[in-house]
Amino acid sequence: MATLLLPLMCSIQTKAEQNPTPFKLPAAHIELFNAASGVSGDAISALQAFSPFTSEESAEEEFDSDLIGKMTDYAAKFLGTRYRRGASGPSAFDCSGFVGYVFKKFGFNLSRSSRSQYTEGEKVNTEDLRPGDLLFFSGRAGGKKTVGHVAMVVDVKEDGSCTFIHASTSQGVTYQRFPDGGYYSKRYIGAKRIIGVNSPTA
Repeated sequence: MATLLLPLMCSIQTKAEQNPTPFKLPAAHIELFNAASGVSGDAISALQAFSPFTSEESAEEEFDSDLIGKMTDYAAKFLGTRYRRGASGPSAFDCSGFVGYVFKKFGFNLSRSSRSQYTEGEKVNTEDLRPGDLLFFSGRAGGKKTVGHVAMVVDVKEDGSCTFIHASTSQGVTYQRFPDGGYYSKRYIGAKRIIGVNSPTA
């Protein structure tokens, strides 16, 4: 409505100001014009307030998307790096060492173990996953409800499946599809979001 009224009002105001005759607009017309101006101003303010293009949330999401892109690209540089228990890079990694190394590069200091990392950030439902989120799985030695492995989401498909990067005991740093209908699906415990929840410390 505001977009329709504004050009009309500007046209009326311009014509009134440029009117060469000694006659003035009737008072009723002036009151109507002023009232319409107030309504259009309120409407435009409301549109700006709720516009996704001007909101702080939109700007934050854009920042997060750029940051996440840089993080996933950086993580990919270590594809093929060998696995070693207790290693935190850059020549070798275990699962939590790899995730912690990547996040630290961008100012996020995570706990050293996957079990401790699972206590950080914000819980995320599987259907709401986005790149940068952490996936947690039970390990080979612990029970099915005990966190023993962590990975980072790098891509989410339209069907809800995703690709994650992690330090695998058998292949080193590699990509993996999830859900896989097998090993990782059976051992999946949950997901956490760090980016956009925790602030970088450096």
